[in-house]
Amino acid sequence: MSNISTVDNAVDSLKRIPGEMGRGTSAVALKGVLCWGWHAVSLLAHHRLRPARDEFDHWFWPFLDGGAPELDVARDSQWEERQRLSLLELLDILSEADLSILKPEFYQGWQDRTTRCRTLRNRAANVIGASVAAESRERLLLLLAAYHRLLRLPAPVEVSDLDLADALPALFDLLELLVDRSHDHSKEVLEAIAACREAG
Repeated sequence: MSNISTVDNAVDSLKRIPGEMGRGTSAVALKGVLCWGWHAVSLLAHHRLRPARDEFDHWFWPFLDGGAPELDVARDSQWEERQRLSLLELLDILSEADLSILKPEFYQGWQDRTTRCRTLRNRAANVIGASVAAESRERLLLLLAAYHRLLRLPAPVEVSDLDLADALPALFDLLELLVDRSHDHSKEVLEAIAACREAG
């Protein structure tokens, strides 16, 4: 029986990236980097935001629910991303408050969407300590688009290898932003991210 924490899972994903970086800089060679990098982003974001659930409005709470830790075949085999924050929604709420909304339909309720988005972004920034700026967000959107097209959508794709390689540091910046430096695993996480950078 394995008991795998969110941070342990993230560290394992991060430690896989340097080996993937050694496969080359073509878009197809970077599939593993995108896969494990975005996986680690989702894990570290959940680790940071879930304990601060009370800082957010009630409508947002279900997105931070981790569920029971025991593997349940009937439940977990039917899991779909819409049951949790998608990577686009996560990038949206981590963006600086005055940036454009990436997914307007996510911000439903009695407030107008701009107000609801800005409130959520400000609360997320208070928890994490910073936000994703415009230039970084553009690079992250490129990497997220490539992740979806290369790993999730079964169709041909044309993509610039050079643009992807140039955008990769933004992914590592986001990972560092999400590290909880008060956590006892923070040193291991930061070292794993540093190893990813060095491998590039």
